[in-house]
Amino acid sequence: MQPIFVGRQPIFDDQEKLIGFELLFRAGHLDTASVTDGDLATSDLLRSAFVDIGLEHLVGEHLAFVNLTRGFLEHEVITSLPPQQVVLEILEDIEIDTEVLAAVRRLKQQGFRIALDDYQFQEHHAELVELADLVKLDVLTLGHARIEQEVTSLRQFGVDLLAEKVETPEDYAHCRRLGFRMFQGFHLSYPHVIEGQRLESLELALLRLLRALQAPDPAPRELEELIAAEPGLAIQLLRIANSPAYRGARATESLHDAILRLGQGRIKRLAMLMVLRGSAGQTHGLEQVMIRARMGMLMARALGLPAAECERYFTLGMLSGLDRVLGVPLRRILGELHLSAEMEQALLEGSGPLAPLLATIAAFEGPSTPPEAGDGPVPVTVSSRLYLESVRWTEDLLASLTHNQEG
Repeated sequence: MQPIFVGRQPIFDDQEKLIGFELLFRAGHLDTASVTDGDLATSDLLRSAFVDIGLEHLVGEHLAFVNLTRGFLEHEVITSLPPQQVVLEILEDIEIDTEVLAAVRRLKQQGFRIALDDYQFQEHHAELVELADLVKLDVLTLGHARIEQEVTSLRQFGVDLLAEKVETPEDYAHCRRLGFRMFQGFHLSYPHVIEGQRLESLELALLRLLRALQAPDPAPRELEELIAAEPGLAIQLLRIANSPAYRGARATESLHDAILRLGQGRIKRLAMLMVLRGSAGQTHGLEQVMIRARMGMLMARALGLPAAECERYFTLGMLSGLDRVLGVPLRRILGELHLSAEMEQALLEGSGPLAPLLATIAAFEGPSTPPEAGDGPVPVTVSSRLYLESVRWTEDLLASLTHNQEG
């Protein structure tokens, strides 16, 4: 994983109620960023905000204001954004021509609200202003007299006005008298930077492999294609298939043979371990997650469930702690896996038919006492024994993996 950063600048209405955030590209914890490639910065921001961190964690139910370069006005990625929550800002350095106007019309037809960022009115822009929902005026740059001229020019179009870079009480009061409906600037709130984590290509490949392995009988060809798409994953699986623990009379030299030799259940567990071991410095978290996974499987066996169900409970236990190890929101991880509704309900809400099993596992981890008799899906004497077995299994597995890596 790699750290990622998104700046947030709050936006308020004329009653000083928070209505949204402008999302800003940031390369680190600093409140400012030097942008030399606008398209690259926009691409990075969109992935960080909408994929890696998630809009719900950045803005909640509020609006998200996003700057667009010319190159992104017609980019297909924009169509994947939620138009009911996203305001698209047309940057001031974009040359307004027929292609830009056509792109803005299409975005409007898709339901997006359009803002003109850092705008100064020109007569030949009238068609663009008519398409816009709001116009942002830079108070710090324009000054009071020029702001009044801009408001007079824009009033005929009926657009909402947003005052940005409002840094003093006097600027704020002046803009309110002029009829501005939205405000942004240091006078009301400073921007701040949100840090998240981005899954690397290997971690994403592993999660996609896990998703395929959720099927009752995934085709070996499909697994082979998913593994081959990420060379790092293919090399690791071949290495494990040829390790002393799994090697047969002959070396395994193809992914197809490795898949057959290891088996789907073992590949699933190895893929999970690879995801976890990709997080440096998380040894304790890795151990805890694997204990959860193993105990989920053992409890399913104790309940007399079929082998496929036992594998499912292994996944359930593992996922219940994976977010803390990876530093990635659990919803983000589940979005890659597409699990059943009852598994998501247990993991995200702690409710539903699978939740008691997770509660039983969690009860053994903290200072609280293990569950009382009759509270869990299996008798407490059984769950206590299974927990100890899971601890020993995890210690042996991690030791063998360390040995394999050193070998």
